[in-house]
Amino acid sequence: MNTHVPTYALYGEDTAEIPEFWVHAESIASRSRLHGWEIKRHRHACLFQILHIRHGKGEALIGGEWYPFTAPTAIVVPERHEHGFRFSIDVDGAVITLMSKRLPARLPAHKGIAEWLSHPRLTQMPADHPDTPYIGETLNHIEREIIQAGASPSPLLEAMLVSALLLVFRMGGTTEAIEAGRDQVRFEQLNALINDGFRAHRPVTFYARELGVSVTHLNRIARAIAGKPVSRLIAERIISEAKRDLVFAGITIQQVADGLGFEDQAYFSRFFSRHAGLSPARYRDRERALLGG
Repeated sequence: MNTHVPTYALYGEDTAEIPEFWVHAESIASRSRLHGWEIKRHRHACLFQILHIRHGKGEALIGGEWYPFTAPTAIVVPERHEHGFRFSIDVDGAVITLMSKRLPARLPAHKGIAEWLSHPRLTQMPADHPDTPYIGETLNHIEREIIQAGASPSPLLEAMLVSALLLVFRMGGTTEAIEAGRDQVRFEQLNALINDGFRAHRPVTFYARELGVSVTHLNRIARAIAGKPVSRLIAERIISEAKRDLVFAGITIQQVADGLGFEDQAYFSRFFSRHAGLSPARYRDRERALLGG
């Protein structure tokens, strides 16, 4: 059975009542105590919210499931996503609301954050994390700035929002981003290993073992970043060197093959033809003709 999920401006307010503001801040207690400390499932048509939990605990309804949290916590909720909350009666914190279209324009330029901002995120902020005090103070400063400035918030507000969101993104709700960063490092290490050892014709298992991952994982990284498996990266490195030697080295095809670790010139010719689309001799003749040689 489909359950109607109301769409509000701020919780309990009709969408037709959206005020002419681009930011709003209020304490969590000021609204939740009116509803028995529970904000029932709802969504917002065009608002983005950041909840800053300074004290207390509760549960957040995200993706149809309830997730417990304790302070300090930051929760981001983009427009049109169903969500709800249950708070302890001693909760202390703030809800910062802004029009989605006024999200700082600089944020999407940071890798991974556009996807991160497109779904609700709950980020516990460990007390011993070096960024936790700064995030907390920045969110507090944003809250004070909005409340005190009223209809004319400071131009610094956008910079503070960028700082707070990027630090929360980096801290907790960024498993995907952290893993992507690790994968990028592994990919760079893979390229270095291939550059050092492509003449040895080492198998993919060698590179996976050197990088401490499975062959499947290494191929997934290569496909995600380069769009091709590791075996193709190795072959392309060999072909790249072969092309350079064929055109510029002034040596025979047999010598090119020997220098690239091929014991058999015929096998080298088949390998080159399969990956380059024509034989070594035809490739050399074509390229030298283009160069006027």
